[in-house]
Amino acid sequence: PWLAQRFARELAELAQEVIPGRRWSVEDLRDIFEAAVRGRRPGGGVRIVEGRYFRKRVREQCALADRYGDPFAVVVISLEPEPQDGVYQSVLDAVVERLRKTDMVFLYKRRFALVLPRMRAESLAPLIERVRQLVDVGVGEAVVEDIDSLVYPDPRRPDTQAVLDWAEDQLRTTP
Repeated sequence: PWLAQRFARELAELAQEVIPGRRWSVEDLRDIFEAAVRGRRPGGGVRIVEGRYFRKRVREQCALADRYGDPFAVVVISLEPEPQDGVYQSVLDAVVERLRKTDMVFLYKRRFALVLPRMRAESLAPLIERVRQLVDVGVGEAVVEDIDSLVYPDPRRPDTQAVLDWAEDQLRTTP
């Protein structure tokens, strides 16, 4: 155990040299090794769904919010127009790492839509910032073009159709 701890601390120090400005913990290194050795993704319980089910899930969350008062968030992450090979998967891994089992990720061409049940506005901003940091560190360059979000209920979007219209505007690809 002593040798293993010493080895882990030295690896963490070396990792800081590789990516300056990032402080690596032993837990970070453990997660990296688990993913590399077992092929396991840290957020294995998160549902990754095709985009065509997005509207149905948003409608369900709006109904729950209206009935029980549970807020939820919709987040749309847009990547640069033509990301390099492997970047899409790296961004997906960084996003999934920070999500809960109840959260859903919907895949689009160069965008991700997240539906986050029971997410409040004050909890959403730190989550978005952490995801942005993980992507920047993991990919090595800023590939995220934009991150847009809303928390429902929202006075500017008072019903399900307004939320769906906002989300579809965010997901629309530009030529």
